[in-house]
Amino acid sequence: MNQIQESLDSLKQILTPGEIVLISLKMLGSINKHVTFHNIRTAFLAWKLAETVNDKRLDIKHLVVLSLYHTLGFFRLDNYSDFNPHDSNIDFFSDTKETASKYVFSCYYLKYMTPLGNSACALENFTQPYNDVMKHFIIQERLKSIIYLCARISEYLFHHGDSELPEDLNEIAPGYFDPEYVRAFKIANKNNVLVEAIRDDKFTDEFQAYLKALTFPEKDSEMLEKLLIYFLDFKSTYTVSHAINTSCYALSLGKRMGLKPEELSELFCSAILHDIGKIATPQRILEFPGKLSPEDMGIMRHHVNHSKRILSGNAPEQIIENVYRHHEKLNGKGYPRHISGDQLTLIQRILTVADITSALNDSRSYKSEFSTEKTISIITKMTDDGELDADISKFIQQEFDEILKEQQYLYKILCVDFSQVLARYNDYIFSDVSQLANDALKTEDDIEDVEDIEELDEWDED
Repeated sequence: MNQIQESLDSLKQILTPGEIVLISLKMLGSINKHVTFHNIRTAFLAWKLAETVNDKRLDIKHLVVLSLYHTLGFFRLDNYSDFNPHDSNIDFFSDTKETASKYVFSCYYLKYMTPLGNSACALENFTQPYNDVMKHFIIQERLKSIIYLCARISEYLFHHGDSELPEDLNEIAPGYFDPEYVRAFKIANKNNVLVEAIRDDKFTDEFQAYLKALTFPEKDSEMLEKLLIYFLDFKSTYTVSHAINTSCYALSLGKRMGLKPEELSELFCSAILHDIGKIATPQRILEFPGKLSPEDMGIMRHHVNHSKRILSGNAPEQIIENVYRHHEKLNGKGYPRHISGDQLTLIQRILTVADITSALNDSRSYKSEFSTEKTISIITKMTDDGELDADISKFIQQEFDEILKEQQYLYKILCVDFSQVLARYNDYIFSDVSQLANDALKTEDDIEDVEDIEELDEWDED
């Protein structure tokens, strides 16, 4: 495994942290534009407010990114509360456990899967009133207070059109706002500059430039890049594992084809992003347990167009083209453009073989994984039919056992342990059940105690 580890170590990150954040926002916007725009407005206001406060304890970069993702729990189906992430009438500020649980999920997701770490704990009690005592002990209470204030203002402006903000902002949510940040917002919003920028969308260019310039250390950037895979889990778990496996196969094949480090980096980045557009594909199609109808297949195939739209402006053109073409075939029978082999680069040909190998060898909603023999036979037939590059597919035919070992090795490195997120979230969800069980047991104990009382005989006689 030394050689494949060397290939992995030689990779250079192509996407900047700012580009990753902007791509992720377009992904989330494909699920729910209303919630995504709310997050962007909130983050812009939080940025401007924090600059006005000038509190050296605040990490403004963490504050902005946390604001952008603070509603992640609203982007996923929730079987516990029968929540639909596509609803356009979402109540962000209800004090019900159903709403609070969305922020709890966001808290643990961002804590364990992003560079935000403990800063994300600001969301754990997001719907609770402002706590002046805690503010002086933990920075997360300050982060929460800023994001909550800006989120309430964002939602107020959304629902009240051209109406002015109340002179006393506390009227929006009595008891929930930190007075220090209310004063700071009024200073930042002098002459209504922030409100007008939000209403007229005048803030987008400035804020996009700020986001695009974001920087993180290399390891933190790698964590952010993985979000582009794991956000797909909001639609389909199968798509997440397929994206990782395709990246593994692509690296193995690219190494065997003698790609230079910069070419391997381009291939690997393209593989990570190759199915990013499926976040805009209906879940019923992604998870359909059978053969798709021609109409649904047409919708499925449109994911390459969604990928191009999501990546446009935030990824190198060659990466976008690789992603867009990964379903093209050498004989021109692929999609979306039906272009032939002489127009397909070596990287695009490798990505196609890696994608098909993963599709065949993965478990999906409609099939279990194919045997090695069946996978090789299908790859061989597609090569004989002129669909795949024989110089690439020969490695699947001749070295598949070794490639599978490399895939298993790489998968462990590329995957993220999501169990901590679910464990902490489930503890929160089922805490009520545990309390109910404890109460029930306590009641039974009380009954046993009562049965020992002599007066019980008199009650029975009645």
